[in-house]
Amino acid sequence: MRDYLPYIAGGALGLLISFVLSSLLGLSGTPQLILFGLMPAFCGGLLERVVLRRSRKR
Repeated sequence: MRDYLPYIAGGALGLLISFVLSSLLGLSGTPQLILFGLMPAFCGGLLERVVLRRSRKR
């Protein structure tokens, strides 16, 4: 379970970013759906990759 924590944290961060961008840009419909689908997955993968690279360097 510990290995999934960076991805889960990144997904939560991506969801938060999605909410902020959606409200700032006034998105609705399909663009909002795409944002809420892609941003958590992208941020989760990115944060997981960063954590793995840092742990390998030690």
